Amino acid sequence: MVAANGWFLAIVLFVAQDGFSVAFSDENFLENITISCGVEGRKCRDDNYKTPLYILGFFPLQSPMLLLAKVSKISAELALEHINNDDTILKDFELRMIVKNSKDDEGYAVNSLFAIKTYYEPNILMVIGPLRNELSESLGRVINYWKIPMISYGSHSPLLTNEIRYSKFYRTIPSSLGMNIPRVRMMQAWGWTYVASVSSNGQVFNMMSQDLAAGLSAHNITLLIKDSFDNDPLPAIELLKEKDARIIVGNFYEFDAVKVFCEAFKLGFYGPEIVWILYGHFEQNWWEPLDLEQLGCSGEDMLAAIEGHFAVQLEVLGDDQVEAVGGITPQEYSNYIKNVTGVDLELSPKPAPYAYDAVIAAALAINASYETLGKSGLENFSNLTGDEASELNRNLDDTQFDGVSGRVTFDVVGDRQGTFKITRFVKGKYIDIARYTDKDEYMQWHKNKSEIWGTEPPPDRQSTEVHEDKVSLHLFIVMSCISFVGVLTATAFLVFNIYYRNERLIKMSSPNLNNLIIIGCIMCYVTIILLGIESRRADGVVICQIRTWIFTVSFTLSFGAMFSKTWRVYSIFTNKNMQKRVIKDHRLFVMVGVLLLIDVVLLLAWEVFARPTIVNTTIKEYRHTENPNLVIKITQNRCVGLHEEYFTGIILVYKGLLLIFGTFITWQTRNVSIPALNDSRFIGLCIYNVVIFSSLGVPLSILLAENSDNTYGIIGGLIIFCTTLTLCLLFLPKVASIVQGYAPEDVGSRVMSNMNGRSSRGYSQGPPSRIDEKPTCTNSVTLEPPSEVTRTTDTRSQEL
Repeated sequence: MVAANGWFLAIVLFVAQDGFSVAFSDENFLENITISCGVEGRKCRDDNYKTPLYILGFFPLQSPMLLLAKVSKISAELALEHINNDDTILKDFELRMIVKNSKDDEGYAVNSLFAIKTYYEPNILMVIGPLRNELSESLGRVINYWKIPMISYGSHSPLLTNEIRYSKFYRTIPSSLGMNIPRVRMMQAWGWTYVASVSSNGQVFNMMSQDLAAGLSAHNITLLIKDSFDNDPLPAIELLKEKDARIIVGNFYEFDAVKVFCEAFKLGFYGPEIVWILYGHFEQNWWEPLDLEQLGCSGEDMLAAIEGHFAVQLEVLGDDQVEAVGGITPQEYSNYIKNVTGVDLELSPKPAPYAYDAVIAAALAINASYETLGKSGLENFSNLTGDEASELNRNLDDTQFDGVSGRVTFDVVGDRQGTFKITRFVKGKYIDIARYTDKDEYMQWHKNKSEIWGTEPPPDRQSTEVHEDKVSLHLFIVMSCISFVGVLTATAFLVFNIYYRNERLIKMSSPNLNNLIIIGCIMCYVTIILLGIESRRADGVVICQIRTWIFTVSFTLSFGAMFSKTWRVYSIFTNKNMQKRVIKDHRLFVMVGVLLLIDVVLLLAWEVFARPTIVNTTIKEYRHTENPNLVIKITQNRCVGLHEEYFTGIILVYKGLLLIFGTFITWQTRNVSIPALNDSRFIGLCIYNVVIFSSLGVPLSILLAENSDNTYGIIGGLIIFCTTLTLCLLFLPKVASIVQGYAPEDVGSRVMSNMNGRSSRGYSQGPPSRIDEKPTCTNSVTLEPPSEVTRTTDTRSQEL
């Protein structure tokens, strides 16, 4: 085998005062190894006195982790001392540990294990260690081939929780995944349902983040952000601030924690409303590294940034009142380590207690296996096969004892069911607030909510009060009442127009078209009521559609009828051929119908291609002056549709062209002097009012759109004013004439006009004094009842 592996092996055995050392020499990887039977100064007993049993301990004695390695090695040797002094455990044996420097190197550690197992004569019953996760992952896969259990005292990687790949792997340090359970319990206790997570990229913390996400989902807690970083945490902190994260779980070591909180301070992302829950297995005063100033932060900055954070860390020391196996209490153990190494485990948690308990666990499992395998079975363990080879594993699975790190038990995959300590950083120091026991799934609170927070925990997100901006009920009632009065007024005009339709004064003004004008005005009033209802309801899409149709059609009915009447007068008085021309009402109705058809086509296209919906829009958002965590959000329900602006623009252009046409013919007929026939002056006033008030009202309603009352008041008021003014201008003079009475000659049987530069005269004050007198008239018009207007070249007019 030596030749096959190309090894040159030399074994040197020498006896030392504190035991003996065996050195393997190989220029590639083998270096000195030491056999330890207890604390420094203790000699191993003669083999004839007690049979030696060997375990292998890996410690990184030449690495940046030297302090951890030394304390852990001393702790393991203390456990050997206690075991070998205890007559109830392995009383016929002496437990010895082969101490091997792993150099914190995976390849070196694997080769060392292979060399010791192959060339070292004593059987290795168990392996203690190593410290770092990566070494345990490498050794854990190799150890399966020799069926030797391995108990790590410092590897907490979740990757090692794999029963198939690491079937012989155990650990007295809890898995880092165990920290997520008390984190979730804290969130539940304080009512947090929205949290964020940020971690440094690495196998351990990535797996912790994934496990946390699953745990949060199982407990109906929303994970707003799950981010990670390599060297620069700034983008992650900026994202947290952008998303307004309040409760943040941080998975990173202390050297990254310094960067995180320094960047958070620079961004102003700290304060009582920001709560961090950290992986808290940090060194003492971790926030004051030597290179802090290079990051651009001071110690005061860091203290401000980390104030109030929580840390979930391993509980490395058990209950002081419980004596551990070996006859020592956790407090006595801690004092011993402090006296020998200067390390205060209460202030600076180290994995040393887990190394002590790892050796105790190994001894107890070997002791239990002795009853089954016997002395020869233990001495020749490497030659065992089948169930006998798994005896140590079975006994480790069943091992339970009180260690210096607390109660030690293993779950089905060999993970330690440990205890986690929850602390909070307040005014420069950590304060214990709770303990979580993994085995019992029990959270023991040392401080109540008021002691931790003073009043109440900060909210997990900013509280939002949504105030819906809608038309106030009082304004709606007032506008509806005014609109109702307008409807009654218009209805009165309609009844008047129908009742007196055969009266010459009314008949000459085209009563049928007047009816259309009044109906259009009534629809305008109804639009005001619908607009208020739409603003006050969140499901007002149907009302929105009806309102759009009614208002569009009402404008066409009112102004279309007005302009068609005026067009008839214009058409008659601009007839240059002097031919008789009859324009009946049905032609004018056709004109209005064409305009309505255009409306219908546009509105149907709008419905088909851009069907409107009610959209709740945030128009304003601000923080409450007395409660910074309270955000007031003002929303409005708006009726909008896809490409709405195009259809609105088309309809406005179309209505604008209609107004321009009406303005033109109104101006052209301004000199026709029969009031009953021509309403040009009043129609011109109506157009003037609509254009002027729309020019003022539309921009104002847009500028004040964030206030529904202002918008409704302006738009509704303008519609009511313009509609009422239109009705009054067109119908009040007729009502006054009917009520006060009028002479038939006031209606006029002839028209005197001055159009296109031509002057004409006609009788306006009754028939001539003498019937044989024939007045000269260059442009005479005969008015024929009831709905025809003719223009003829007769020099005499016919009396109606």
